[in-house]
This record gives sequence, C-alpha cells and structure tokens, in this order.
Amino acid sequence: EQIDGQTRLVVPYSALIYDNNGGTWIYTSPDPLTYVRTAVTVDFIEGDMVVLADGPGVGTDVATVAVAELYGTDTGVGK
Repeated sequence: EQIDGQTRLVVPYSALIYDNNGGTWIYTSPDPLTYVRTAVTVDFIEGDMVVLADGPGVGTDVATVAVAELYGTDTGVGK
C-alpha cells in the first residue's frame, strides 16, 4: 500500500497477535488450510491497518479471523 509516497507492507489489525513477551505475529497461509506463525515488526498502527517494518512479502495470504484460536492451537494453550 502507498503511504506517504512509499510502498509499505500492510495487514489488517485483525491479523495481528501478541505473544506473552510482547512479540508480534501473524499467520500466513502458504497452502489451503495450512497456517504458519510468522514474526513481524510493527512500524505503526493506523485505524484498522498495521504498517509493518518487516514481515512477509507482498501478496502473501494471511489469516484475519480466528487468529487467537490459531495461536492457542499452535502454542498448546489449554493443554
């Protein structure tokens, strides 16, 4: 997305999750029904969009719903 004349990586805020240590993550989807937790570096948040300083490439599919459930399954919360 173009922000201040620069192309920036942007994801919906609903895609972002924080871990217990304050790390920021999203879940990418390289294949149907496959989700991979991917570390991202947030530059800033504006409304419902997160501008990333570092993250997956442009056009990467990301989960935007049930992200907390994916995180719980991924990390074993509730076991």
